[in-house]
Amino acid sequence: MVLRAIDLFAGAGGLSLGLQLAGIDVVGAIEWDKAAVQVYRHNLGDHIVEADITSFGPEKMETFIQSREGNDAIKPIDLVCGGPPCPGFSLIGRSKIMNLIKTGKWHGSEWRHGFIDDPRNQLFLEFVKYVRHFTPRMFLMENVSGMFSSKTKNGGPMIDLILAEFKQLGYNVSVKLLSASSYGVPQDRKRVIFLGTRADTQPLFPMELPWKLPLANAIEDLPRIDINTGLAKSQKKAPLSKIQSGHGKQYLRWLRLLKTDGSMLKKTGKLSSHVTRKVNPRDQAVFPFLKSGEKEPRILYKDIYPKMVKEIKQHLPEGYIMSKASDGHRVVHRSKTGRTWKWYDPSKFGDKMRRMRSDMPSPTLVAHLAKDGYMFVHPWEDRTITVREAARIQSFPDSFDFSAGGTVSFTQQFRQIGNAVAPQFALALGASIIQQLGQVPRHDISSIFPELKPSQLRE
Repeated sequence: MVLRAIDLFAGAGGLSLGLQLAGIDVVGAIEWDKAAVQVYRHNLGDHIVEADITSFGPEKMETFIQSREGNDAIKPIDLVCGGPPCPGFSLIGRSKIMNLIKTGKWHGSEWRHGFIDDPRNQLFLEFVKYVRHFTPRMFLMENVSGMFSSKTKNGGPMIDLILAEFKQLGYNVSVKLLSASSYGVPQDRKRVIFLGTRADTQPLFPMELPWKLPLANAIEDLPRIDINTGLAKSQKKAPLSKIQSGHGKQYLRWLRLLKTDGSMLKKTGKLSSHVTRKVNPRDQAVFPFLKSGEKEPRILYKDIYPKMVKEIKQHLPEGYIMSKASDGHRVVHRSKTGRTWKWYDPSKFGDKMRRMRSDMPSPTLVAHLAKDGYMFVHPWEDRTITVREAARIQSFPDSFDFSAGGTVSFTQQFRQIGNAVAPQFALALGASIIQQLGQVPRHDISSIFPELKPSQLRE
């Protein structure tokens, strides 16, 4: 019997995809962001509802599923899963709010606590409503690592409040901080994971792998990018026969062959979304000086400007010059009038530009990619990463089209990737859940890395 799940706050579908690959049928999903719904529906199916969960409760979801399946009574739901978006748990979100407080622009209470008054931080209660209504055999809830240090209005740990909510519903809950890099994802993406079960036993997390996949293994087969256009110079990927790393080759084979509905593996030679922003004249002069720290000392933006003005001038593209210091060293064209490029204040944006290391997992991809990719400068090319490279780092297969057939903008594609759950991480969790419910998963991490035995993937 196939296990059935509902995905709340589904985003572009990273969690749903991983669960489906493991063998769980996601029969209903909900997401309020239009672009994310377009991406989800294009790649995973029309079982998703575009709605605000605060006005689309579990009763409406039950009716929606019934209408799709043509049943008078809904079949049991085995798993409710999702990641309530809680910006106050994020260290980035809290720092922004604290700045508003200092400037007198924020009027919320409990400003000294990590958990800031924000209605969105209560969305986990909507998750609780779905668990209460459907009484699934298990639930899976994920959130950012900042949740561990977040406080309630009374100053108590937010984690304890959440555990108490689920305990009242009759669930045994395990909570743990996990990194996607521990499950073969080439990204050090840490998330707090709650697993709950109605059984008398305590739910288990999948076993972490004894090695981590470096960033290079996710992108080394992709063609080079023309920095003046942001487009790939070729549409051909390097043959897998030229890939040296065993784990890297296995990872790329999986991403190249995987069909997004999870029903089968299917070879795809198509290279989609391998595109990024054009590199402007200022950045063409700066990027070559950025060092990741992999082979030589790390060099950030603050180490380059204004300390290396003379060297920067020599690297400006033909026709471009730097104005006088009194004018802010703007980068301008020698003869044409038009756009000029200013410099970021190094005292405020010292780490604005960072080159990624190729020999270790990528830092966490974030939704800010929609605005710029300066925190993610390519390890060996002088430009920011492409949409496809970001998707690879997140473990999305090459067949997953973030443009939804060309209907979703370039910037939104980056945003959806930055917000997503890494599908391979979700696969590991899904396979563990299936085993705990007495069944055999369709795929697990050993499907990608065959030297691993299924018995080695459970605690």
